[in-house]
Parts: sequence; structure tokens; C-alpha cells
Amino acid sequence: MSELICQYCSHHNIGGALARCMHCGAPLRAAAHKVAAAVESTAHVVEKTAEKTVETAEAAVKVVAGYPRWQWRALGILIAVFVFVGVIVARSCSFSLPSMPLAPPPAGTGTGVSALPESMRSGSSCEHFDAAQQVDKCVIVAGSPLLAGGIAGSKELTFYAQSSSPQHLNDIIRRWRTAGGTVVSDGQVFAAVGPSATVWYADTRSGLSLETGTFTGKAAAQTFLTRAGLTR
Repeated sequence: MSELICQYCSHHNIGGALARCMHCGAPLRAAAHKVAAAVESTAHVVEKTAEKTVETAEAAVKVVAGYPRWQWRALGILIAVFVFVGVIVARSCSFSLPSMPLAPPPAGTGTGVSALPESMRSGSSCEHFDAAQQVDKCVIVAGSPLLAGGIAGSKELTFYAQSSSPQHLNDIIRRWRTAGGTVVSDGQVFAAVGPSATVWYADTRSGLSLETGTFTGKAAAQTFLTRAGLTR
């Protein structure tokens, strides 16, 4: 029954489940022993845990120390390279791509050429002569049906096709009128043969005007106007 004797007043307590003295209220020896045992057990666990932690740290230090210094330097350089590349990629993604310049239109597709009659458009080889003024330079080969009969002196014929605003087209027609040519058609379509047997043509509906090279004569120029579909 020594386990039930109060550690302060030596009072004997009956009942093994009591934790405090019924006489003075002090903890009994049995309870005190249990507390001490619990404290001792906790201290032992803490001590073991600390030992494990120290052992783990020592093992890690040994592993790190086992690698040569040059390998750690190489690893550091590799990490720095990855970081640098990542920064460059992130910055490049924020830049907008430069806009690509528009390709120039293909030769012979200006507004002047597109308004030509089909027979002239298919029978001519054209290229841009003045992009700002929408002027195309076209050539009809000597053997073309459009020049059959030697109306151009058995040579190729060059003409210039232009797309103009109504005001500019009126100015062109006015200049031709005062140049002393022979007017063949006058109205929405103006056609004339110039003093040097050249063809002058303007269509106020489409804005097309063209001027040809020299034919063998006035009759040859008029033949071309009809054959090419410029006049009826």
C-alpha cells in the first residue's frame, strides 16, 4: 500500500484509482511516479528524434561532399543558362511580329489593263509603267491577228493604257481634241486618229484611256480600232 501514501502528509489513502490525497490534496506517489515516467518517456523520444535528425544531416553532408567541386560549378552554370534562356523567351513572346510588306501587284494587272477589251487584253503583254498614275505599257507582237495585214508596218505595236479620274480623263480628251486629230467616235467613248496615225481612245464609263504607237496610215489605225473592239 506504499503506492497510496501521500508524499506530503503520509496519509494512507484507500483506493488505487485516487490521484490526490484525500487528507491534504497533494498528489499521491503513484500519480507522481506516472508523471515522472511520462516525462522520462517523452524526453527519450525527443532525444531519439534529435539523434535521427543529426544522422540524416551528417549523411546529406557526406553525399554533397562526395561530389567534385567542378560538378557543382557545372550544375550552377547550367541552371544560370536555363534561367537566361527563360528570360529571353518570355521577352520575345511580348514583342509583336513585324508586319510583312505587301507584295507588289503582278505586272499587267493595273486598272487600265483590266478595262481593255478582251481581244486586246489577251493579245498583249503588259507591265507597270507608272504605278502612281496607274499606267501600263503593253506590247502587241508583230504576228498578232490584231496587226494582221501589216497595219503596223509588220512591227510590234506599243500602247499605253491608263485608268484616270473623270476630271483627268476629260483633260486628256480636251487635249486630244485640240491636237488636230480625226475624231472617229465622240460620246461616252471617244476615239480619234492622231496626225501621226496613232490611236487615241478614252472610255468615260470605265475611266480607261489609251494611246498607241504609229500605224501605216489613217485607214490602218481605224482598222485597228474596229478589230480590237474599241469602236463598233
